[in-house]
Amino acid sequence: MIVETALIVASVGAALAYLVHFRLQPPTRARIAVKTVAAAALALAALIGGAGVTLIVFFALAAIADGLLAREDAAGFLGGLGVAVGSLLFLCLLLAQAWTGMEAPVAATLGLIGVWVGFFMLIWSSIMQYRPAVLVFAVAMMAATFLALGTETYGQLAVAGVLLYVLAQLVHALELFVLEDRPFERALTGPVIWSCYYASLILIFAAFRW
Repeated sequence: MIVETALIVASVGAALAYLVHFRLQPPTRARIAVKTVAAAALALAALIGGAGVTLIVFFALAAIADGLLAREDAAGFLGGLGVAVGSLLFLCLLLAQAWTGMEAPVAATLGLIGVWVGFFMLIWSSIMQYRPAVLVFAVAMMAATFLALGTETYGQLAVAGVLLYVLAQLVHALELFVLEDRPFERALTGPVIWSCYYASLILIFAAFRW
C-alpha cells in the first residue's frame, strides 16, 4: 500500500512538472521521460496493487504512447497513435467485462457517429496522410465511449475518465491540425489537453482500483 501510494504521488508529481514546465520545452530526453513517468508510475502502482493484467497493460501502453508523442515528429506521432490504439483496446476489454447494457444502444451509437462525423468534417482537409491512423484511433475511442456508457460496475468514475480522455484527444487534434498557425489559441489548448488527459488516467485508475 505504501509503495502503491508513493507511485501515485510520483505520477502526480511528474504530471504537474510536465504541465508547468516541460510541456513548454522543446523535445528532450528529460521532457519525454517526465511525460512517460506520469502514466508509467500508474502502471507500476496497478501492478504492485494486484490489479488485473488489462489495467496494467492499458497504463503501460499509454506511457509508451506518451513517450512517442512527446518527440513531436511524424514518426513519433504515428507510432504513438498506434500504441494508443492498443491501450484503448485494453481499456475496451476492461469496460466490456463490466458491461451492463444501455436502454437505447442504437441511438447512442448514432449519436456518437454523428459527433465524430461532424468533427472529421472540421479537420479532414488538414490531416492528409494521417487519415487512416486517425480514423482507426477515432473508432477505438468511440468503442471505449460506447462501452463506458453501458457499464455501472465501476460507477461514474470510469465514464468521466473516458469522456475526459476523448475530450483531450479532440482538443489535441484541433491543436495539431486546425490551430497550428495560431500561437495564442495553442497556448490555451496545451494546458487543457494535458489536464484533461491526466485527469482521465487518474479517474480510470480510481474506478478500477478503489
